[in-house]
Amino acid sequence: MLSRRVLLEGIGCGVSCAILPGPAQAAKSSAPFRVLHARAAVMSAEEGGRTPGPLLAYDGHIPGPVLRMRQGEELNLRLFNDLPEPPSLHWHGVRLPNAMDGAPNVTQPPIAPGTSFDYRFRPPDAGTFWYHAYSSEQADRGLHGAFVVEEAAPVHADRDLVLVLGMPAETGTLSPELFLVNGAQRPAIPVSPGEQLRMRFINATSARGASLKLEGHVPWIMAIDGQPAEPFLLREGRIGIAPGGRVDVLVDATASAGTSAPLLAGASPHEEHVIARLVYQAAGVAQTGDRRRSFPASAPPPLPSNPLPARIDLKTALVADMTIADGAHSGRAVVGESRPLFSVRRGRAVNLGLHLSSAEPRVVHVHGHHFRLLDRLDDGWKPYWLDTLVVSETTERIAFLADNPGRWLIEHRALESKGAGSAAWFVVS
Repeated sequence: MLSRRVLLEGIGCGVSCAILPGPAQAAKSSAPFRVLHARAAVMSAEEGGRTPGPLLAYDGHIPGPVLRMRQGEELNLRLFNDLPEPPSLHWHGVRLPNAMDGAPNVTQPPIAPGTSFDYRFRPPDAGTFWYHAYSSEQADRGLHGAFVVEEAAPVHADRDLVLVLGMPAETGTLSPELFLVNGAQRPAIPVSPGEQLRMRFINATSARGASLKLEGHVPWIMAIDGQPAEPFLLREGRIGIAPGGRVDVLVDATASAGTSAPLLAGASPHEEHVIARLVYQAAGVAQTGDRRRSFPASAPPPLPSNPLPARIDLKTALVADMTIADGAHSGRAVVGESRPLFSVRRGRAVNLGLHLSSAEPRVVHVHGHHFRLLDRLDDGWKPYWLDTLVVSETTERIAFLADNPGRWLIEHRALESKGAGSAAWFVVS
């Protein structure tokens, strides 16, 4: 089991619910529709190293197609359900209108077989996000994909690589050597000497933590869970990513043509497994290599900031607490069957305690908001934003600005377990 220390030290530390009408009644929009189909799929063992079995796919691909757009643009997507079961589509980490969050029976009705649902919103933040079925079982079987919102002004990188970590759904194991990268087993990723690489890592598993290392390279952390961070180097070069989390790194491709660099997964050097390789092709941008070879000596400039508050007023914050364990807030359709964990006026800060009632670490994901992890020893917080957190200590406290009205879920499930998760909910009015 990957500990919270392994997962997080690599990233800086050891109302009412509006339901969008169906397509025939949807409001007019100037943005063109992107159509996505959720379907059953069967892949052979040669296709991505998977065991044949009952897989699910968006448009026949696992992971689904990379959805890219520019910050400030409108996404206009219609999801067709070609399955006998109702899926929905959650936009993990996106601060979007409540009606678009993709939580069935909470923010939208289930999408019945043979019907569709329109998702329409303008992401306020640039960054690396992902979309997936709300059901973790459906997501792990293949219903997931990358959602990239590019900065309004281009950020320089010679190559923008999206690397989606998944798992073979039929194996029944969570062993790290079985990580799939972009749906394939140990893929070769071509690069050229001298390139500057922006690598967007997405852990698209519901419960498996990732500790990664790119052999022979020095990655700078640029963003965590889609939000820019002050660039920093990693301890031992390890990239820790919680289930559902994302990390953007900037890497100088300093090796020579004809060589390769393994991407390793594992909690320690004795447990590492190759899950992909950077394969160096003929030099393509070597003429700019002098500038890039000096890059690791000093931090790169940070990514443009997103519209999140510089500070959170903890003195006037609503203080709430939540127990996270199996059986706590059990069930998926929680709204209407239970009371909200708390209600808060829009624009007020929330100081939320996450209390672990067992020794089993839990993965916690807050919908519709990004939060700060509070320090235990003082009144400060970690210098990055999160939307997903592994809780293994008895108590962690997080803080966020409740600026997004609606009914929002706080999901939690056991780390390194394929069991179903649970959820509580809160109201911002």
